[in-house]
Amino acid sequence: MYMIMGASYFISVPIAVHIFIPIFHRQEITSAYEYFELRFSRAVRLVASAIFILQMLLYMAVVLYAPALALNQVMGLSVWISIFVVGMVCTFYTALGGMKAVMWTDTFQMAIVYGGIIAIIVEGCRRVGGFGQMWEIAREKGRIQFDSYSPDPFQRHTYFTLLIGGCLTSLTVYASNQAMIQRYLSVKKLRDAQMAMYFALPGFFAILGLSCICGLVAFARYHDCDPQSTGFINKYDQILPFLVMDILGHLHGLPGLFVAALFSASLSTVSSGVNSLAAVCLRDFVQPAFMAVRKCEMSDRESIIVSKVLATFFGFVTIGMAFLADVLGSTVLQVSLSIFGMVGGPLLGLFILGMFFPWANDKGALAGSICALCLTTWIGIGAAMHPSAKRLPMDTSGCDWNTTVTTMATTAMSSMAPTNATVPASSGLLHLYRLSYLWYSGLAVSVTVLVGLAVSFLTGRTDPSTIDPKLMFPLADRLCCCLPAPLRYKLRCGVSFQKEEPRLALTQSTALLEKARLAEREYSLTFNSSFVPEKADVDDEKDSLTPSPAVVVRQTCV
Repeated sequence: MYMIMGASYFISVPIAVHIFIPIFHRQEITSAYEYFELRFSRAVRLVASAIFILQMLLYMAVVLYAPALALNQVMGLSVWISIFVVGMVCTFYTALGGMKAVMWTDTFQMAIVYGGIIAIIVEGCRRVGGFGQMWEIAREKGRIQFDSYSPDPFQRHTYFTLLIGGCLTSLTVYASNQAMIQRYLSVKKLRDAQMAMYFALPGFFAILGLSCICGLVAFARYHDCDPQSTGFINKYDQILPFLVMDILGHLHGLPGLFVAALFSASLSTVSSGVNSLAAVCLRDFVQPAFMAVRKCEMSDRESIIVSKVLATFFGFVTIGMAFLADVLGSTVLQVSLSIFGMVGGPLLGLFILGMFFPWANDKGALAGSICALCLTTWIGIGAAMHPSAKRLPMDTSGCDWNTTVTTMATTAMSSMAPTNATVPASSGLLHLYRLSYLWYSGLAVSVTVLVGLAVSFLTGRTDPSTIDPKLMFPLADRLCCCLPAPLRYKLRCGVSFQKEEPRLALTQSTALLEKARLAEREYSLTFNSSFVPEKADVDDEKDSLTPSPAVVVRQTCV
């Protein structure tokens, strides 16, 4: 049923392409969280950057730990040695090569990933009697489930959870994560960045579909002889490398291709994460502190040196945190998505609050994001300490390997819940911990927006007419483009989207106010930037009445 989440990509990607990417490109920023200083205040920017750093360190630790399990299963290499070696290699080429190295290695590594997965599927289907036989075994054993339409968010996987919850979870990656946003901003033209996302969309769906088929192949192969219950593997995360050695071990080179595919996926994720952490820390913390102390900006050479040092530092921190990932009880996939929901959800909520609600102020943004982070983290930790999901039953009756099914394994099998069993009812906090991990992001976004708006109105809301329209998304104009101009003007809630009003002349007071906004923004960019990417070609988004900002000459330290 997890395949349904692939449909959520066809919702989340267009949202990111047409709402978030244009706004990021218009700001000409390096760190995505510079947006929050333009929209709210420096404090909001720093809090958002700190949340992002926490998110990526937790996520990259899990990603680095996953292939170490596989290498331990395939080659018998110690998990800890594997984590250290892979982490060091990734840190080395990311620190030396920067974003360019990340982009080129990602391209090569994804080709290896697809090759490895396809090899497993082809040989696995051949071993179990073909694709049809594989599908029939999975259907008979209850692994093909497409009949759960309940809107209950406390059920782990349903249509609504995978489609809506999955959409919000993927938006925490495509719309609010610096590791993805830096890819958009590295493309000079807005239209090219948008087209790149649409070209990548089939790839997102393909990798999800191939991964699900890999899981079905593994189940069809071991449906009557569970490797974990028989002691061949320690965790279900090791079942795929065990399958590789079982069906491809006699073919020289193919197990190595699988290991290369797995480590390529890990290196791709960790390298982009380390690079984005270095960029955010440099732009949001180091450069402003340098400016405050030295009263001048860092030179390009100093920025490059500091970014390499930061990349090396975050690489070592990731390696250290990966050693703690062994205590996680859930599967790597669920832990990864839970992190994006728990920690990435408040960031997505902040962007939505800033881009769609002109009344929100900095106090509301801070209160909303902190409340959401505390709530989702509490629920996530509680869910890990009080797991409620029960695995579907496995069988060991067909084992013909040279092994003995121990009493412990038999006890474990008998304690598993049957396919149609329900989790025992719980109440109070324990019931809250049963919330599906795919709804963590939805909960975080809701809390951020609701608390943010409430605090904003209580502390004095922002006057929409004072907001730079380039920081907002013209929702009313996009959704109600056929309405008369006067009605659309009212639906803008006071924000001056001048592109939509070409026939309205600016009054003298409006012109003065616009000039003051431009001067304030130029000062902010001068104070907080050390270098600005080349201006994107945004012909269809350019404001026809607002003059282009003047070129700012910055003073660097000598």
